Amino acid sequence: MIRTLALSLRSALAALLLSLLILPSLSGCAIFAQAMAAIPSTEQAKYKNLSDQSVAVMVWAEDSGVQIEWPKIRLDLATMIQSRLQKRKTDDKPDELKLTRFPVSPGSVVRFQEEHPELVAESSEKIAPMLGVTRLIYVEIRSFQTRSDISNDLFRGAMTGSVSVIEVTNGKGRIAYTDDNLRVFFPRMVPDEGLPNIGDFPIYTGNLNGFAEEVCKRLVTHLNDPDVDYGTSLGTVPSVGQ
Repeated sequence: MIRTLALSLRSALAALLLSLLILPSLSGCAIFAQAMAAIPSTEQAKYKNLSDQSVAVMVWAEDSGVQIEWPKIRLDLATMIQSRLQKRKTDDKPDELKLTRFPVSPGSVVRFQEEHPELVAESSEKIAPMLGVTRLIYVEIRSFQTRSDISNDLFRGAMTGSVSVIEVTNGKGRIAYTDDNLRVFFPRMVPDEGLPNIGDFPIYTGNLNGFAEEVCKRLVTHLNDPDVDYGTSLGTVPSVGQ
C-alpha cells in the first residue's frame, strides 16, 4: 500500500508541475484545484467481511450465447478476481484480507459447475454451502461485447453484470452484499465509436481485467484513480485462455 501510494503521489506531483509550466494564465486557486483533482482518493471497501474467512469465486454468464462464444470466460474472470485479491493481500496487506484464505481454485469451481449444470436454476444461497467455504464471491455476467455498437469493424469492449457475497454459517447461505450495477468499457479513454484493427481477444481480456478490478474495488479499500485504464494496455495484454 505504501509503495502504491508513493507512486500515486509522484504522479500527482508531476501533474502539479506540468500545470505550473503549461497553464501560466490560470490563477493559483485554479492550478491547485486541478492538481488536487489529479491525486487519487482513497475509497473504502463496500463489503469488509472477507477477513479470516475461506473464500471462493464463482462466475455465471446469464446469456448462454456469451458462454458459447467465449467458453473460458467463467474461468478467466474468476481467475482474474481471485489472483487480484491474493496479490493485494500479499502486497498491500489490507485489513479486509487479513488471514483470508482461498482453498478452492477457480478451475475446481468451474469443474463443479460443469458437473452440476442443474445449479444454473438454483439460488446463490443454496450453491455457496456446497463449496465448503465461508464466503462465496458470486459474479453474474449480464452482457458482453467486443465490437462497437456503431460498426462491426470497430472495436470497443463493454461488459455489465453484478457481484454478490454469500456468507455461509452453519451450512446455510445468506446474501450479505450485492452490487447489481457493474459496468466497464475497454479501452476507456477512446472515442465511443471504438477503434479499428485491434481484434476481439485483446478487447475480451481488457473487458475481463476491468470487470475484475471493479469487483475487487467493492471488496478492498483502494486508491481510486480515474485516469488508469484498469492496468491493461493494448500492447501488453495478459495471457488468458480463449
